[in-house]
Amino acid sequence: MQKRTIRLGIAGAISAMIGAIAYAFVRLYVMNLRVDISVLLVNIVVFSASAAVLVYLLWKERELEEEEMFRD
Repeated sequence: MQKRTIRLGIAGAISAMIGAIAYAFVRLYVMNLRVDISVLLVNIVVFSASAAVLVYLLWKERELEEEEMFRD
């Protein structure tokens, strides 16, 4: 993996988390709907998937940096 690809993936995971927050905000405050299972399910699924991707990409980035350090 290239560093650029990893950085784009990290930005995508963070933007997915922001999107989940925006979805919940619009659903709860703008549309004045009550909290139901769909809001909770979407937020739990998106946050857990985004967090897993984020952890994996950060791990790969650190691994790539260590590899570059040993290469020098």
